[in-house]
Amino acid sequence: MRDPRRWKSSVFNLSLDADGKRLLINGATGRMLRLQDRQMDILEDRLDEIGREGRCSSPDMLRGLRELGFVVPAEEDEYRNEQARFLATRTGRDTFRVTIAPTMACNMRCSYCFQRDVARTQTMTPAMQEGALEFIRRMAAGSRLLVVQWFGGEPLLAYDQILSMSKDLRRFCAEQGIGYYAEMLTNGTLLTPRIIESFADIALKAVQIPLDGDPGTYAARKGMGADRARDFHRFLAENLQTLVDVTGSVTIRVNVDRDNPEGGRDVVRMFRDQGCRDPRIDFRLGFLNTSRGMVDCIPHDCFLPSEFSRLEVDFLHFLAAEGYRVYGAPTRRNFPCAAPLSHACTIDPLGGVGKCVPAIGTGQSVFARLHPGDIDRTMREFSARPLPYAAFDPFESGPCRGCQLLPLCLGSCPKLHEGDGPFSCSMKEGLLDRLCFYQRYYA
Repeated sequence: MRDPRRWKSSVFNLSLDADGKRLLINGATGRMLRLQDRQMDILEDRLDEIGREGRCSSPDMLRGLRELGFVVPAEEDEYRNEQARFLATRTGRDTFRVTIAPTMACNMRCSYCFQRDVARTQTMTPAMQEGALEFIRRMAAGSRLLVVQWFGGEPLLAYDQILSMSKDLRRFCAEQGIGYYAEMLTNGTLLTPRIIESFADIALKAVQIPLDGDPGTYAARKGMGADRARDFHRFLAENLQTLVDVTGSVTIRVNVDRDNPEGGRDVVRMFRDQGCRDPRIDFRLGFLNTSRGMVDCIPHDCFLPSEFSRLEVDFLHFLAAEGYRVYGAPTRRNFPCAAPLSHACTIDPLGGVGKCVPAIGTGQSVFARLHPGDIDRTMREFSARPLPYAAFDPFESGPCRGCQLLPLCLGSCPKLHEGDGPFSCSMKEGLLDRLCFYQRYYA
């Protein structure tokens, strides 16, 4: 019996052809097909047929294309559906996400830090700490999940405060039937075996630690002695497996530029030689640049986006060959970052309530303040004006509007969409090489 339904090609289909490689990807599902020229010609003929007639002469091919998302019902408005999904997430209240910087103090002076001009004496007072807890309790009430990200400065300099606040928040969530977990960004140099074990007490489920390559490069960029850098690398290599077992996920971010292009491989080899091969270890390259406008200049010979993309593809091949987790595969996202989410915010040590995580402590995107002892006033301020990035909608305006890959990145950092300057899409840099890698890797 002939299928009476009518079909059409997905608006999120993107065909790429370069250097003898032909690949079709769907930006809503992330599914890919890499075919020989003749096979691709046949596929494109069938898609053209579906576009003209709403049907396909090959039922088996139609079934496969539907399952992969390359073909959808003719009446479906995919673009508006994906936009509606994003907007529902943007305004949803099931999860309250809060990034807390209990201190802006840091035991390092990283050469590329976007917080290098922030007063390092800022540390949350007991009164401000209690104000933050009361604010979070009010915001999280009625949610299903509370997610806390510990940030800084260096958060481990205020670990006593973290332990205390975590105990209060976990108790509150248990009483209210709210799920809870935490994440942390730390330079890691203050870690000890005892602190690592205590991460279970704060429900830490993910931790990110930045490195810059071998101990010599690390020492130069962190402003520390060579012996201390070697000791830290040795400690981290010896304790990484325990850190993974306690938290469940460890990201090692290796910040690279033209002066340390092999930094990622150096770090991976160090952990490999120590026997750390757990798939929960996530090695990533970090792109040093000033695109977010946090600092006017950093003293590094930064890669161009296209150069970094080529280096990253090579690194992905290296990770796969070494048996480690490969990151960055195309996947439909729920939100680009927490900034445009109405039920998310940041809190700095002085009580500034903001939206942009990297901007904590700088005053950027702060729109309300904590008033210890008068959180009613804070709540009024929170709701009295439009939230920063609350109107962010890459489906409706801006350089990403209409892009076939939009569901996979949702426009990336909202701050990059501000102003009238040039917009550089990191998603499309080296796209064909990256997609061909993922298609082979996951085949």
